[in-house]
Amino acid sequence: MIAPLLTSIRCAATRRSFSLNASIFAGVLLLLSAPSAADNQQQLDEVEAQLAQRQSQAASQKQNIEQLQQDLKKQEVAIANSSSQLRQTNNLLSQLGQRQSELEQQQQQLQAQLSEQQQRLAEQIQGAYQQGHSDYLKMLLNQQQGSDLERMLSYYHYLSKARAEAMEALRESQLQLAELSDELERNREELVSQQQQQKQQQQQLAKQQEQRKQRLAKLREALSGEEAQIEQLQIAQQHLKNIITQEVEAQQRELERSSAPLDGLAKSKGKLPWPIKGRVLHSYNSPNRGQTRWQGMVIDSHPGTAVKAVAEGNVVFADWLRGYGLVIVLDHGDEYLSLYGYNQSLTREVGERVKPGDTIAHAGNTGGQPTNSLFFQLRHHGNTLNPNQWLARR
Repeated sequence: MIAPLLTSIRCAATRRSFSLNASIFAGVLLLLSAPSAADNQQQLDEVEAQLAQRQSQAASQKQNIEQLQQDLKKQEVAIANSSSQLRQTNNLLSQLGQRQSELEQQQQQLQAQLSEQQQRLAEQIQGAYQQGHSDYLKMLLNQQQGSDLERMLSYYHYLSKARAEAMEALRESQLQLAELSDELERNREELVSQQQQQKQQQQQLAKQQEQRKQRLAKLREALSGEEAQIEQLQIAQQHLKNIITQEVEAQQRELERSSAPLDGLAKSKGKLPWPIKGRVLHSYNSPNRGQTRWQGMVIDSHPGTAVKAVAEGNVVFADWLRGYGLVIVLDHGDEYLSLYGYNQSLTREVGERVKPGDTIAHAGNTGGQPTNSLFFQLRHHGNTLNPNQWLARR
């Protein structure tokens, strides 16, 4: 009985000793494997270096995007100016062409009139030659009756007066024809000059559009990430809000002192004309990117299509805005505003009063937009409104 008990005690002691030794060994291994303070500092330095590098890259990327936005602004403003000049040249060419047609028609009429006058004068001269002065001399020499003599004198006086009038009319027609020919020549020269200018403007515009295309490609490459695009969209929306609350409100106060008051849009709800005809690409409050939503509507359009004012108002902003391109804002009174963006060019300046249906811009794709369209927004007391509730049903 005692031997088995001793054996059991020894075995238990041996197990406890092994367990203690194992614990100590494990602790030693843990101590040996644990990083030292120097190692921890090195890892921390590496993490901080990587973080600094990422921050530097982010700052550089943001600066690059800012520069690309500024380049895009310069290019799109230059294109807008070239488009306006080309449009003016085309209008002038159209007017010159119409004037040319009118002058040529007048020239044909004058030439026909001149031929008729020449023919009439030739007939009078021929008649006078055939009649001669024999009868008049015979009457004087033969001392014919006074009544016959008076009648013949009146007849010759009439012929002489008619010839003089015909010759004067002929000279007047010749002068008109010469003046008309000179004007035709000047008009032709002006046409040729304007056509050459049009060609140069078209070439310049094509070059600028190609440069814009390259800059836009670089900008889109820089904004390839969804996060970067959302950030730029939020920046653009905040910029627009700042413009509305600062520059636009300041201009509103200035115009209120110098212009006749406006009634606002309250009575026009559901009756406003559309600023442009086209399919709605994005509705108000529909999802945009991330958690952002459209704060207006986007209407499809052809480049250069006239954009019309939806109501009477004062122009309180007309410039390029990041994300929205060339923008024009109208104040309709009672703190109602309408905003038109993405335009190819603007036709009105700050301070002008416009009527409903007046052309205020031409549709385009400025602001870096991929397609031609119009961004349309309504605001009241600084808050956006749903344009669908204000525009007339189509």
